[in-house]
Amino acid sequence: PDDAKDYDDAISLKMNDGTWELGVHIADVSHFVREGSALDTEARQRGNSAYFPGFVIPMLPETLSNGVCSLQEGVARLTQSAFLRYDSEGHVLGERFAISVIRSARRLTYHQASGILEGRIGGFDSAVVELVQRMERLARIIQKRRFSQGMISLDLPDADLVLDDDGKVIDVTPEDRSFSHTIIEMFMVEANEAAARLLTRLGVPHLRRIHPEPNPMAKGYAPTFLRALGLTVPDRLEPVVIQQILKRVEGQPESFSVNLAILRSMQQAEYSPRLIGHFALASRHYCHFTSPIRRYPDLTVHRLLNRHSRGELKTDAQKKNVPTTEELVTLGNHCSFTEQRAEDAERELKQLKILQLLSNHIGESYRGVVTGVTDFGIFVQLDKYLIEGLIRLQSLTDDWWEVVSDGGYLLGQRSGRRLTIGDVVQVTLLQIDLPARRMTLQLDRHWPRRKFSTPPVGDGSKSRRIPDRPDRKKSPPQSRPTSKVETRRRRRRRGKR
Repeated sequence: PDDAKDYDDAISLKMNDGTWELGVHIADVSHFVREGSALDTEARQRGNSAYFPGFVIPMLPETLSNGVCSLQEGVARLTQSAFLRYDSEGHVLGERFAISVIRSARRLTYHQASGILEGRIGGFDSAVVELVQRMERLARIIQKRRFSQGMISLDLPDADLVLDDDGKVIDVTPEDRSFSHTIIEMFMVEANEAAARLLTRLGVPHLRRIHPEPNPMAKGYAPTFLRALGLTVPDRLEPVVIQQILKRVEGQPESFSVNLAILRSMQQAEYSPRLIGHFALASRHYCHFTSPIRRYPDLTVHRLLNRHSRGELKTDAQKKNVPTTEELVTLGNHCSFTEQRAEDAERELKQLKILQLLSNHIGESYRGVVTGVTDFGIFVQLDKYLIEGLIRLQSLTDDWWEVVSDGGYLLGQRSGRRLTIGDVVQVTLLQIDLPARRMTLQLDRHWPRRKFSTPPVGDGSKSRRIPDRPDRKKSPPQSRPTSKVETRRRRRRRGKR
């Protein structure tokens, strides 16, 4: 990103006789942060860096994270490198790791790399331009292979905050979603997999990044919610089924809600030495290796790879001096906790700052999409700010509205109209409650969601049950089950009023 200060990864790429050799070079933090030192103790306790609007709480002192560990342009830096060889279809032909020293030829922002890919090459050396273009070609080949293997890519857009010199939010802009981000993501995922495969072959316990497959018996499982939107899906969410669902809603107003429902249906990714694999990445062996400046689990993997490169993990006696599985379970639980704590804090502060900005715009009108239906109203996500507010049921005075929770919509008893997830609406901002982190809206105009006209997903032949639950990100509630008795009671109460 344009405002990044700690650079922990660099890329090199060669082509020889129809094969690719990708080099992923990661800052060697383990050289400076020795196990058991005061630096190590503090980094372990923090677990990770936390990134807030306008500032960072780093895992390591800035002298390291922004200084001697950061892979700055034109400066020799200590690294650990993964060298991966690919064939023309992106299959791994060979891999090796090495302790290395690099000198970065050019530090590029995502914006600059995207410009090169779009033909804006002025001011860049021809070697840099050629490298970025080759990176795109290889990343697309790898991405195609990974999708064919079952990788799932959720479309959950985010917003970037524009701050003034005092750290006050003055605007919100859409998050940069150019392919330059995907290039780096694909290469980092490949390097992480290679590190996990190597440590597995060596028989060395290590912290994996695991992501169990969705549990059909868990609260929050998604098929019933998806069927309420008109999608025909089987009970079990296999990767190919999820890919088909995401493809069908791509670019549609209900895309966010569908992607969110699938995210909630998945279990939480975490750190553990258990060999479970990573469901969303369709990966059998996966760990975090590429960000030791900001994640402690990566640092533990670096230490093991460092020992391997020095020939210190060859014998059973040497392998006894590594952390045990029991120790890694404890560390994994701690790092999973600190990661979730940081994510929750980052999300809450970002939400608060957006609400502070919107508190100066009471009475203004915005376009949004219905993202949730409950027995007390509907949630609407504003298109520009990507934040949800509530339209209370009692404010919908133009009809007698009944909650149809199984279908995820409100039904107007007089008009027969439906307000359902995925509908586009125009709303007025009525109230901001900063301490409660709540936004109250009023419905101005409603554009009903179009029915799906494409073929059903999966075989659709199994029984229809189950709702949805959150995974990594907290979001507004989805449809909450409401009994017919509760619905009748609400009608009587409204009739008395």
